[in-house]
Amino acid sequence: MKITGLETYSVAIPFIAPIFSAYGVSYPARLRTFIRLHTDEGLVGVGEAGVSAAHLVRHGEQVQVFEQVVRPQIMGEDPFDYLAIMKKLRYIPESLAVEVACWDLMGKAVGLPVYRLLGGTGYRESVPMAAYFFFRGPDRSGQYAVDLDNCVEHVRWLMATYGFRTVKMKLGVYEPLVEAEAVERVRQAIGPHVNLRVDPNGCWSLPTAKRMLKRLEGCDLEYVEEPIKYIPARRAVSTQEGVPSVDTVGLAALRRSTATPVAVDGVYRIDMLWQVARDQAADVALGDIQGCLGIKGLYDFYTVAQVLNLAGGMHSGTELGVLQAAKLHVTAAHPELTLAGDAIYHEYADDVLVGGKLAYRDGEMPVPQEPGLGVELDDAKLAQYELTEARHREYDEFWADVKRQFKIPPAGADLLVRHF
Repeated sequence: MKITGLETYSVAIPFIAPIFSAYGVSYPARLRTFIRLHTDEGLVGVGEAGVSAAHLVRHGEQVQVFEQVVRPQIMGEDPFDYLAIMKKLRYIPESLAVEVACWDLMGKAVGLPVYRLLGGTGYRESVPMAAYFFFRGPDRSGQYAVDLDNCVEHVRWLMATYGFRTVKMKLGVYEPLVEAEAVERVRQAIGPHVNLRVDPNGCWSLPTAKRMLKRLEGCDLEYVEEPIKYIPARRAVSTQEGVPSVDTVGLAALRRSTATPVAVDGVYRIDMLWQVARDQAADVALGDIQGCLGIKGLYDFYTVAQVLNLAGGMHSGTELGVLQAAKLHVTAAHPELTLAGDAIYHEYADDVLVGGKLAYRDGEMPVPQEPGLGVELDDAKLAQYELTEARHREYDEFWADVKRQFKIPPAGADLLVRHF
């Protein structure tokens, strides 16, 4: 089987309403690039790529990379040689979409879902997911805002609508003690048998983190994710070999001071994961399909985490439906991953998949059982959400308006706009 063609589609899927974090406010839409890889056997594989949530996107820039850099290097290649293709592309961010599309093609070629190709044992029906809670601004019509006054009501709505049995609260928007009171109210509302986790995106100082976790011990948190910053700002600080390291000193000190489990995010390289385990700096390691650069990289990440006796969890970044499906397949192939996965997915208004958005069922997401990833791109949706220059300008203007309305300051060198 040989790759004979590449199609690219740049889309913008709107959020239901702008979401807040310590990084400020989300761009009003998730900007992604989808691809189709065509082969000489008539099979078509789908992939997805994009930039980080904090990266400013210029219109059409990623499509140009696919057409001018990726396309010439992958024509005639065998999708089963996906590792060689990644190396040929020098592991650029766009290679993620190619790797995922290759797995889709491999599954279709042999008639199996991707999780079975990864060694998944038997049939895996679904994967537990967490209610990912965000404070929100209003949409263009002034609706769907979530603040301190209605946060408990919103959590209850998420659980009732999707059946979630785990709640994750994104913090770092208000003063820490104010947010601690909100977490306590949520815990009281959901009861003791629902898992509750928090994520301040590293905006707490070490003293603030110690104080917050002591205050929240009565909430029986499943874990706190990235309580302090432990990866150098813009990865400027390196080891002697020139490789960015993890600042585990503060993280390990925090872990020793609290009974609340600590989760790390962003340590997607194996050497960074090993450093966290060696220094006993965390209990949980979150893997990310984009940070680990693909299905194989994420699968290997969880294998190493298991060897290092770190519980594995699924991080959520900027992915839409294709990468969300890929995450489900990796999770299904790792039965030791028992923590509910994170997904911002329910915050999006739509997707570009045939049949619409991936479904939630009783707090879980069904694992696609069709050969490959089990999802396909919908041409009508690709056209409906195409990222045109006019649409890009419109989103830019709305984003600027929201930042002015909520007085969101410029980001610092670490990309955060809030520190406590």
